[in-house]
Amino acid sequence: MRRIRIACIVTAAVVLVTAAATARQDAPAAPATVKGVMVAMTVPASEVIFAAASEPPDDDRQWVAVRKSALVLAESGTLLMTGERARDTTWTAMARALVNQAEATLKATEAKDSDGLSKAGDDVYLTCKTCHARHMER
Repeated sequence: MRRIRIACIVTAAVVLVTAAATARQDAPAAPATVKGVMVAMTVPASEVIFAAASEPPDDDRQWVAVRKSALVLAESGTLLMTGERARDTTWTAMARALVNQAEATLKATEAKDSDGLSKAGDDVYLTCKTCHARHMER
């Protein structure tokens, strides 16, 4: 009987240690900072959109690349509105505008509409420029 109790205690200890180690490995990483979102998502996606707005895609592969960038840009705008990244109501409004313009870009890519893509690219640029003028540290 005593051996059974010891075996149960040892088994429980092993299970607890294993669970604790697994929990540490599965813990989510710290949320990305504003700069992290900008560097990893917003800037690269917007650069693709700006380039395509001035020189429209020639083939399906290029349209798909712009579409992917529009999706990433929309997600980055959403991230900029969440948690500690949301600075104030103006910030949130500009991030929402970025999402809306990314969605307009997405619609233009789905329709392969060069004029719509050009307009969407201009709108994205204006929002970026306005937001940076207000929020970039000097």
